[in-house]
Amino acid sequence: MRKDIHHISSQIQSNETELPFVYKDYSNTIKVAFKNINYFESNSGNSHSSILNTVNKQKRQLNYNLRDIEKMDNRFFRAHRSYLVNLRQIDYVDPRKRSISIMEKNVLSASYTYDIY
Repeated sequence: MRKDIHHISSQIQSNETELPFVYKDYSNTIKVAFKNINYFESNSGNSHSSILNTVNKQKRQLNYNLRDIEKMDNRFFRAHRSYLVNLRQIDYVDPRKRSISIMEKNVLSASYTYDIY
């Protein structure tokens, strides 16, 4: 995990991070500032969609699953089969509890499957 986080962190610090996350919502193109995204989570009610969680506690349903988002934008880290995380928002990783703390309040599960440790 440390190697993966270091690699993605170095990508984040490049000029590429100034670009917003862009997705289509029906006929509209939506842009969200990368720094405003905490993480994406899979939508348990619909396997073809996901939920975008922002720094100001907003949640937006997207018509993309996590795999689609990974293909659209490689700046997010797959910490679990249910989460794609913005590394800028990670406060703490606890390997013993297999958890990731985001913005001091959200605690997400992490998985060995995705080589986070």
